[in-house]
Order: sequence, then C-alpha cells, then structure tokens
Amino acid sequence: MFRTHMGQRRMLLATAGFAAFALGGAAQAAEAPPPRTATVTEVIVTAQKREERLQDVPVSVTVLGGEQMREMNINSGTEIARQTPNLRVSNLGNEDQPKFSMRGVATPDFNLNSNSPTGIFYDEVFVASQFLGGPQIFDLERVEVLRGPQGTLYGKNTTGGAVNFITKKPVFDSEGDLSLQAGNNSYFHGNGAINVPLIDDKLALRVAFNASRSNGWVKNANPNGRDLSSIDNHAIRVSLRYRPTDDFDATLRLFTERANPTNIGVTNVGLGPGGTNAFGVNPRVNPLTGAAFGPWEDYSDRTDGEIRVKGDGATLTMDKQFGDYTVTSITSYVKGFFLNKVDGDASIAPLLAIDFYATTQEQSQDLRISSHGAGPFNFIAGVYYGHDITIIRTDWNFFAGAITRFQNYDQTRTSAAVYADATYDLTKADSLYAGLRWTHDKGYISNFSVTGTGAPGIPNQPVKSYDDSAPTGRIGVRHKFSDDIMGYAQYSRGYRSSAINGSALFNPADINVSQPEHLDAFEVGLKTQLFDRRLTLNSSAFYYQYKDQQFINTVSIGQSNVINAGAATLYGLEIEAIARITPEFTVSAGASLLHTEYTDLTLDATCPNSTLFPSTPPCVTGTLIVQNLKGHQLIEAPKESFNISADYVLPLPGDANLRFHGDANQVGKQFYTVQNDDISSTKAHWEANGRIAYQRGNYELAIWGKNLNDNHVPAGIVGADRLTFLQTFIVPPYPRRYGVEIDYRF
Repeated sequence: MFRTHMGQRRMLLATAGFAAFALGGAAQAAEAPPPRTATVTEVIVTAQKREERLQDVPVSVTVLGGEQMREMNINSGTEIARQTPNLRVSNLGNEDQPKFSMRGVATPDFNLNSNSPTGIFYDEVFVASQFLGGPQIFDLERVEVLRGPQGTLYGKNTTGGAVNFITKKPVFDSEGDLSLQAGNNSYFHGNGAINVPLIDDKLALRVAFNASRSNGWVKNANPNGRDLSSIDNHAIRVSLRYRPTDDFDATLRLFTERANPTNIGVTNVGLGPGGTNAFGVNPRVNPLTGAAFGPWEDYSDRTDGEIRVKGDGATLTMDKQFGDYTVTSITSYVKGFFLNKVDGDASIAPLLAIDFYATTQEQSQDLRISSHGAGPFNFIAGVYYGHDITIIRTDWNFFAGAITRFQNYDQTRTSAAVYADATYDLTKADSLYAGLRWTHDKGYISNFSVTGTGAPGIPNQPVKSYDDSAPTGRIGVRHKFSDDIMGYAQYSRGYRSSAINGSALFNPADINVSQPEHLDAFEVGLKTQLFDRRLTLNSSAFYYQYKDQQFINTVSIGQSNVINAGAATLYGLEIEAIARITPEFTVSAGASLLHTEYTDLTLDATCPNSTLFPSTPPCVTGTLIVQNLKGHQLIEAPKESFNISADYVLPLPGDANLRFHGDANQVGKQFYTVQNDDISSTKAHWEANGRIAYQRGNYELAIWGKNLNDNHVPAGIVGADRLTFLQTFIVPPYPRRYGVEIDYRF
C-alpha cells in the first residue's frame, strides 16, 4: 500500500508516466469550453432507464454532474449529501463505508450480511455489499439521486430511493485529464483518465484511476499506536467501447479497488456521573496527561487496527436497436474482501477488540426491451436475476482474552424479477404512467457457529432461510402546463426482502429471520423553468406509510435480534433551485422539511437500575421491560436541512479566468437510536466548503478547503452501551481540510 516508500515511489512513477503521456498529446488543442449563456444548462438523465430531460421526469431527482462535482471537490460517496435535500450519508469513520438515509428511511444495521434500504448502483448494477460502495467515486459522468421507492425499475431494497453513480463512457476522440491535490495532514489525492480511439468511430478505450492517502485525522494518545481514521485507497477502471454499427453499442468495464486505512477513529463518552464509564474512568480525559481530549483525539489500546477493502469486477452493457425498440443487456460480476480490526471499547483498557471479516461474490443480469417511438405509447419491460454469496467471520475478544467468541457463517441470496413500466400520452399535455414488478427473493444462512472460551458457544446450527415474493410498482399522472412547467402526482410501493440476524454470539435463538418491509408512498411534484430558463425551480411533497421496518434491536450485550418495527408515518417536502443570474454567476439552493413518527413500536430491553433511558421507566438490572416508543422519531431523520452554493467566473485576458466556488449545508438535530435520547443524538450544525481556481488554456491551479468552519458535531453515533461499559461511541467528522490542486486537460 501507499504507506511504504516503495509504494509511494511506484505511485509517483505511475503519475509521472501518466503526465508525460498526457503532455505528449498537448499538441492536440483541447476542445474549447462551450460559451457561457444566461440560461441553465439542460440536464439529461436516465432515471427511468432511458435518456430524458430532467424536467420531464416525474420523479424527485437530484443530479450532480461530473464537472459540478469537480468544482465542489467531491471525491467520496459520503460528500454527495452536501447539495442533496433529504439525503444523509453517515459512515463508520471511513469514507469507504457510506451509509445512506433518504427521507428518513434508514437502517441502524451495520452487520456485513445486511442490505441498505437505499439502493446503491454503479452503471445500473446493484451493489449488494455495503463495503463495496465507496472507493469508485471518480471519472463520473454524473450521480443521480432518486428519492422515494424505486420498486419498478430498480427493484428490491430501494424503499428509501436509489443512488446511481454513472461513469464516463469511452468516446471516439482523444482526450484526457489529470488532477493532483496536496493538503494538510499529509493529504494526497490524484485522479485522471485517458481516452484513446483504437478504431475510428468503432472502438475506444478509456483508462481512469483514483488514489488518496492521508495521515490519521483522529490523533491517538497511545505512544505505541497509530493515528486513527487515515485515508488510503486507490482504484483503476478500464472501459472498452465497441460500436461497429449505428444500431449496436457495447461497453465493457473492468475495475479494481483497494483500501487500507487505519481503523476507525471512534471516540467514546462515559454515561455515568461526571462522564465516567462503568470503571469510574472518564474516557474523554487523556490518561497520560490528565487533560481533556479534543474532538479529534482519543486513546486506543489497539496497535494493529486497520481496515482492508478489496474489490474487483466486470460489467458488460450492450444496446441493440431494432427500429423503434432497443434491447439492453447488463451483465455483472463482482468479488470483494473486507477486514475491519476495531477497538470496540475505544479506551485505554483492553475491554473489547473485534475483527470483522467478509468475502463476497455478486452476479447479476438485467435484460430489457424499451420502445422510443413517436406515438403516444412507450414502455420498458424486462427480467432481472441477482445472486450473491457472503462468507463472514467475526472475532470478539473481551477483557484481554478472558472471553472470546469466534463467529462463522455463510449467507446466500438469490433475487429474480420480471417488470414493466409504460407511459401513455392522453393528450399533448397529459400522460398516464404505470409500472409493476414481481420479485421473488430467497436467502439462507448456513454453517452458523460460535466457538470460544470463557462462555458457552453456539454449535453448528440448522439452515435459517426465507422465501419472499412481492409486487412493487407505481401509477401516476403527469401534466405539462407549458413547455417549461410540469406537474405530477403518483403512488408507488417499495419493498425490502427479509433479513437474517448475523450478530448472535451466545444464544442460537438470536439467529432469527425478519419479515419483509414495505413502504407506500404518495407524492406530488412540480418542475418549472422560468424567466427564459434562467431559473429552474423544482419541488416535491410526499406522504409515506412505512410498515414492518427492519432493524437490529439490542436487548443486552451479546443479545440482539432483527425485528420488524410495526408502523411509521413520514411526510415532508423538498425544494431545489438553480438561478443563472448572469452568464458568469450561478446560484443554487435546496431545502427539505421532514416529519417522521413511529405509530406502532414496542421493544424488549434489559436495562440497569438507572435513568439513562429517559423514554422508559427505571428498572432493575437484568429485568426485561417493554419500551413503548410510539411517537418517537425515526433515526437519521433531521426535521430540516438546507444547502446553498454559488459559482462565479471572472474572465481574464489571454484565454484565462478565475473561478470561485462556495457551498454550505445545514442539518437539523437527528437521533441515532429509536429511544431518541440526547446521548444518541447530534445537534443542528452547518459546514462550509470552497474552491478558487485560476484557469488558463488546458491548465488549472486551485486552492480549496472543506469544513472551513471546523464543525466537530459527530458524523454518526454507533449505539450506546448502557448495560456493561456505560459509554456511547462517537464518529467524529473530518476536521478542517485545505490544500492546493493542479489540473491538466487535453
């Protein structure tokens, strides 16, 4: 990895070679940028599996273009929420493990066998393993964030919505780019791409790379330990496009990705008197100096902590036109490996160390036909098949080996579906659209066992399985008030397949199976372009009936199960605006309001003789109580969020300009447990980012900053241990970051 001098030397040599190749082509003049106009640039999306104007699509969609993300200096999946209303992205202290929450639909389940209710897609391929959703954020054409259930065209596990990362296709011209960044804390980031036509207008190759590294952002006071939450990842994507005729187009994408940062910088806060834990120690005090820790400081006794992510895969996309019809095939194969060595207590004492291991293989096939005729009726219909196998091992070490747990199991899942979606134009202004998908999901866990010392284990268990079938779909109407104003109203239904609890340690009864979850969504929206298309203003309002939400319920240390959470009601709205005030000055903004409430939720829990659960009555240690959480807010569901960004281009003599970008976002208070206790919540906070660039010809030199206001409100809270160690685990955000950047394009 990049930590070794040899690894750094190889990376520098590779970068130098790339730059030399790029400079060698500098004699070819770069394509002149399009002239600036006072109208907002037209945005084309494939949210409905066909190319359409964003303003014509009856879906609440936020689009981040590749050039826009470059100006915003977005280079990880966790950052796309900065300018996306009602989207939250948290993580376990490392950007390679993004966890998405959309419109309040989230999951507290970090188990490696679980699925998110927000579907993550790369070039329309579903990513089944959450740990493979991070390192590929480079050389993107755009990112499409689709809010609301996408059960027709995207299928299961899109209860909250879908995020589709769309990479750049090879083109039949020579082009390329290279970007290098350096910043504080020994931060380095490089990415680039080169596109070469191999056969004129028929065969083209595109090679793109991405690499990032930094020292740990959370300083470890342990003199024998490493700083935590470092960055260390790299990835390469090779794309080959073949277009022998005008009616056939095929693209093969191969990728490999690696990440090897230090383990997550989770800090902890004692829940006892004076901030102490169960041992009477305040974990936020440096045991060596007696001084209070800052927000990015901690003491971890674990010296071998690290994260390792490996991913390799291939996707073949083929389009064949038959007159007014196109047949599309998307075939994919992905394999991955994950290791996370965690200091489970985040303290000076060796109370708990956990090693998470997983290997996975994923295969999928999507075959569909779509029409694009001039008549009033058009449709998409297809079949889908997905299969994934995950082998999981988790090692638990309590009290320096006094108790050990070695958990092993395999999980296999298969999903098959048939779907159709159609639109019929009743008049020039009115359209009716509807879609239906039938999905059959099967899954099972086998070879489940727990061995160890100090406590009874779990012998090899019988297979635990589920077999689900469910319809999902949508129906709606769209009305065009004019060429620039469109409104829609629709009903849609989302579904997440059953889940099997993979966290049992002591009791085989904890290996339970949940029921599927369902979400019925009602939505209206209005999309407008005003003042000669200088202003784009889009809005949507929604009402959800959420049934049988899946999440992990922790009853006590070592005892948890996956349950269905009764029912919940969610409603809210989003507004997004883009204003091209002058050809040089653009302002965009977004806002969201959200109300979430459980209408039926009771949980069993064991709690000590304390009042740390304000939402439940005091109880005696070991006594099982029932928590009635009706009326509580859903997790990771802030009631409001706002964002704004501005871009200004100052023309200079000699084919040069200065480019100014600034953006800020504000997020309201949110909870990370359904008990809605303050100790598991984060307060409202905001964050500002900026970039200033000097561009001349093919070159650009920039300075940039992230989290300029040095916000230290936690990026996430991973549970609250009120039973044994009396502490809660905090994931700090990245602190203020700043640096310089040089870009070259040809």
